[in-house]
Amino acid sequence: MTETPQDFDFDAWLEGAERPVRAVTVYQKAGLIGDLDALEARILAADDSEDVDGPSMAGGVTKLRAEYQRLAHQFHDSALTIKVQGHDEIEKAEIARANPGLTPHDLGYIILADAITEPKITPEQLKRLAKKVGDAQFDQIPAAYHKASKEIPAVSADFLPQPSTSGDGGE
Repeated sequence: MTETPQDFDFDAWLEGAERPVRAVTVYQKAGLIGDLDALEARILAADDSEDVDGPSMAGGVTKLRAEYQRLAHQFHDSALTIKVQGHDEIEKAEIARANPGLTPHDLGYIILADAITEPKITPEQLKRLAKKVGDAQFDQIPAAYHKASKEIPAVSADFLPQPSTSGDGGE
């Protein structure tokens, strides 16, 4: 049954409303990327016909590809998904009032740690994470927090294959 504007129960709808949550992935074993880059170069430079146990390729292209897959699995298995939920300006001000005398930098870690819903981590752990994984990975977290706080939620399915239509050469 379709609800009409007269039948609509706003309180019931509001009861189910949620704030946006964004997710990012950081990798514990990001250092493996250098090994993967080197293996990729060796695989691309290799001649498939040399796929024998010879000294030039230290086991051939097949072994290089197997090693690449092994390292790629290690890299992907080290993934940690971090979910953040935004704050409104009042909530940020309340956190700041509850933590007087802090530098903006330290307050930022407290606010961001408070926004992380999965896994729950402390501001101190967040600082250690930033130092361990580096700016490239860590900066995704405050960027996701900004999106969760300031951007209108929308679903993007751009990564999904598009159905073919009769006008584009498909069936």
